Amino acid sequence: MKNSWTLVISSVLASAISGSALSSPFDVGEIRYSPTVFAIAAGQPSVSTGDFNADGKQDLVIASYSDNQIFVYLNNAHNQLTRTGSFSAGESPTDMAIADVDSDGYLDIAIANHETSYITLLLGDGKGNFTPAPESPMKLGIKPHPHAVLLKDINGDRVADLIVDSRDDDSVLVIPGLLDGQFALPGTRVDVGGDPYRGFAVDDINGDGAPDIVTPNEANIGIAINAGADMAFSLTTLNQSEPPFAIALADMNGDGNPDVVAATNRDSLTVIPGDGQGTFITSKKTLIKTASGAKQIAIGDVNGDKIDDLLVSSWSGEVVLVIGGKAALQTYSFKHSDIPNPWGIALDDLNDDGLSDIIIANGNGKTAVIYFSMAKGAD
Repeated sequence: MKNSWTLVISSVLASAISGSALSSPFDVGEIRYSPTVFAIAAGQPSVSTGDFNADGKQDLVIASYSDNQIFVYLNNAHNQLTRTGSFSAGESPTDMAIADVDSDGYLDIAIANHETSYITLLLGDGKGNFTPAPESPMKLGIKPHPHAVLLKDINGDRVADLIVDSRDDDSVLVIPGLLDGQFALPGTRVDVGGDPYRGFAVDDINGDGAPDIVTPNEANIGIAINAGADMAFSLTTLNQSEPPFAIALADMNGDGNPDVVAATNRDSLTVIPGDGQGTFITSKKTLIKTASGAKQIAIGDVNGDKIDDLLVSSWSGEVVLVIGGKAALQTYSFKHSDIPNPWGIALDDLNDDGLSDIIIANGNGKTAVIYFSMAKGAD
């Protein structure tokens, strides 16, 4: 296990600046998480990770809603993140999805542009640079505007499809991907039984090999089961006492079946076990108290036990980390003084120790923090 890690933030013209370790570490079992704060652009950031320069290490990308750009931080051979470039992301970027859409072996980025009629598609060159795809921006017939975007093979042809919420139609729009990086517009609207305000989660919840779609609607959770032929879906809904705001699918109990995780914009998080046949068992749900103003859910493995863990950001300042387990869930709540309004989050292994590190970006300022994992007692 590698125990030392350095964060370096720089521009292509400026000298590297070491990140400053602020606030207090916290422990998750035998793992210590230590924070390092760095500066980012302002405004409701979206955070994602991927190997953008094809060197086997996870890199970081942050989209700035206010600056209309994405900022790429590459992870080098010495386990250092360096900001290497910024690229136009269209107006008001609010969410990102990462996949190789043009089959060249390099990761590309789809961006949801809030308050517009389009999404932006940026093609990666395998060196950490991005250029607009020929058809970008892609104008979509969705209403009122894009909030969330995902790249996932829905139709089983091994090519990533583009999925975007279409709130006013009570649906998500699925646009089949083509091998050359284009998409077969206008796509298919999948009825999800309500207003999927903050996006959706996609996974195979009934074990048939076809990814299904789960959404946080205004009054329920929509469950659209993929029939695996001609984009046909069957719909059921799961009533909720409070409106779900963010949603995820994760195997929180290690039984191999995706569970549904729903966070409200008030003060609760619900984990409902899946039975592997497309049904979620409400009688066995776990209710977790959170701070108000939930924004996003991220999935990873912070303790290396191969069971999913999750992170929830809340505008009120508190971040909740939920550790999955076969017997029970463990919850950690923490705040960082430099991140008063947590917004964009991610869980991924940036320091090559096999454990997910924690990335949190402030929604109303110019700061972000990475909590790096380290075995307790290590230097």
